[in-house]
Amino acid sequence: MYNSIMNEKKRNARHLIHPFHFTFLTFLPVFIIIFGALFLFALNKANEDQKYFGRLLRGLQDPNVRQTVINYRVSEFDTLETIAKKFDISVDTIIWSNEIQEEEPIVESIITIPPVTGVVHIVEPGETVETIAKFYKVNPQNIYNYPFNVFSVDPAFPITVGQILIVPDGRKDSKTDNIEEYKNNINRL
Repeated sequence: MYNSIMNEKKRNARHLIHPFHFTFLTFLPVFIIIFGALFLFALNKANEDQKYFGRLLRGLQDPNVRQTVINYRVSEFDTLETIAKKFDISVDTIIWSNEIQEEEPIVESIITIPPVTGVVHIVEPGETVETIAKFYKVNPQNIYNYPFNVFSVDPAFPITVGQILIVPDGRKDSKTDNIEEYKNNINRL
């Protein structure tokens, strides 16, 4: 009886030793891992696309532009150039925002990163958009056109004291600018 049962099991199991069956069972986990990774990649990409188109549909001109200033912790190998490249802004923008006097920021210090190349300005009493634009050598329309600057509906007083304005492409005077301006004024005399 035992032998007949074993013979029947051997006959039923002959298909398991076929080379195709062995190959299929060997590579099935590999296929599952590959297709799982491709599925996760596609899911992540779809999520990024959904966020991008969501911003686009909400009316933001450039969905990649950050809305606000962020704080960034300087890591060990960061330089001003690498930080500027990481956030797609100029080195001067980082220096102006943090009033950095040294060549490189201190490791583990927290610096502010504006959303675009330019200047972050806190409105003082008596200032207007036009005076701020003149001070930073930009067209006032640049300040008005920045999508995340908020203005009041009152045309006489569109900004308020203490309000934070982003001045795209704004420039603070550097020592070399002051020296050049001084030389130009001397030459006029």
